Amino acid sequence: MVYTPQSREVEEMIMLIGELAHRTGLSKDTIRFYEEKGLIVASNRKAGTRVYKDFSPETVEQLILINRGKELGFTLKEIKQFIDELGSNLMSQEKQVQIIQYKLAEIEEKIQRLNERKTYLATKLNKLMEI
Repeated sequence: MVYTPQSREVEEMIMLIGELAHRTGLSKDTIRFYEEKGLIVASNRKAGTRVYKDFSPETVEQLILINRGKELGFTLKEIKQFIDELGSNLMSQEKQVQIIQYKLAEIEEKIQRLNERKTYLATKLNKLMEI
């Protein structure tokens, strides 16, 4: 391969898994898992007998999006569906609204269950402290 200034720029844009892990704060195992599940894509590059995974700068943004989705309570399956449909421009705004409304209702239900558990434990604690 003959290096030109343009090919050098492309090479500098791609990153190996270690750099991606450093930039995102995720472990290499997590990144490999996300790739295995089809949430992110890497290209293979042979160097001698080894095969390296190259990741584009966009992968950093994708991993941040995945983490935000997880923090908001979305499952990896839901995140993958969302990424696939958004990436192919198949998801209408109405469908996006429905998904977000569903997730909000799910979160409200979880909050209610947690509040019930909190009330139960507080009552139990108060009874134990009275003894």
